[in-house]
Amino acid sequence: MKCLAIVIAILLSVSLAGAEMYQWIADDGSVTFKDTPPPASKKRKKVKVYNDSDFSSTTAPPPQTVSGGHGNKSIAKPTPTTAKRERFSGTVEIYVTNWCGYCKQALSYMSSKGIQYVAYDIENDNSAKQRYKELGGRGVPLIIIGAHRMSGFSESNFEYYLNNHK
Repeated sequence: MKCLAIVIAILLSVSLAGAEMYQWIADDGSVTFKDTPPPASKKRKKVKVYNDSDFSSTTAPPPQTVSGGHGNKSIAKPTPTTAKRERFSGTVEIYVTNWCGYCKQALSYMSSKGIQYVAYDIENDNSAKQRYKELGGRGVPLIIIGAHRMSGFSESNFEYYLNNHK
């Protein structure tokens, strides 16, 4: 019985109500985030912590029913969208090496999708290696899509840059 009372007392003393975060800048310039207030000597800023319930889920409106003709038909109402951007239509530049698996994957993907590209081998072309360095290249592949630079390769990121090139 005494154990049960201790467990209940512990559970009641734990507060689940407030999840607050604090942010402050340390003397060395680093930004610190903690769930406890900073020392009194530091300027502090309370940071809002969001939960999943803070964001309402967006659901599609129910289809409208239209009568007439041969019975009732269900027609989905078009949802408003932002202006559609044009897909990148220029030539993609890609800086590669012959041993890089991600480079081969990127080249294969672009070929399969009919995307125009120019590949530069930075190990066999000194001028390509110089441009690669000027672009801040640190790994391969380095992909240039218009004004965007993409390090590494993933289909989703690549498609994002193709569709949001401006």
